[in-house]
Amino acid sequence: MTVIIIGVILFFGIHMLPALSAKSMLVDRIGETPYKVGFSLVSLAGLGLMIYGFQLAEFVSLWTPAPWGRSFAMGVMPIALILVIAANVPGNIKRFVRHPMLIGITLWAATHLTANGDLASTILFASFLAFSILDIALVESSGRFKAQEPANIILDVGVVIGGIILYGVLFSFHGSFTGMPLM
Repeated sequence: MTVIIIGVILFFGIHMLPALSAKSMLVDRIGETPYKVGFSLVSLAGLGLMIYGFQLAEFVSLWTPAPWGRSFAMGVMPIALILVIAANVPGNIKRFVRHPMLIGITLWAATHLTANGDLASTILFASFLAFSILDIALVESSGRFKAQEPANIILDVGVVIGGIILYGVLFSFHGSFTGMPLM
C-alpha cells in the first residue's frame, strides 16, 4: 500500500498547486515551460506509482460491495466519460455543466467505490473523489470558473459519441489493465 500512497501524495500534491494559487508563484519563479514540464513529470510519476502500487497490493477486504455496485458503475461510467471528454471540448455540455472534468472524476471514483470493497481500491478511488470535490469547492470559492460561449451542437454530438466509444474500449479491456474483467 505504500507505493499507492506515495503515488497519491505525488499526484494530488502537484495538482493542488493550481488549486491553491501556488502555480502563478512558481511560474513567475521558474517560467511557464519548466513549470509545465515539472508538473507533467510529477503527475506521471504519481499516476505510475498509483497504478503500479495498485497492481502490487494484496487484497484486503474492508466491506462487501453493494450488490448493485457493478451495475451502477457500468450505467454511470458512460456519463462520467462523456463529461471528462466534454471538459476538453468547447461545446455546450461544458457551457451547461460546471466543472465537467471534476464531476466526471467524481462519478468515476464514487461508482468504483460502490463496486469495490478492498483497501487498495478505497485508497485510490477515495483520493480521486476527495480531490475532485475539494477542487470544485476551491474553484467556486476563488471565482476561477469561466462561463463558456454557445457552440455548434455537432461538438456535443462528437463528445457523446467519443464518450460512448471510450466506454466501449475501457469496458472491453478493463481486465487487461486493471486485472478485474467486467465480463
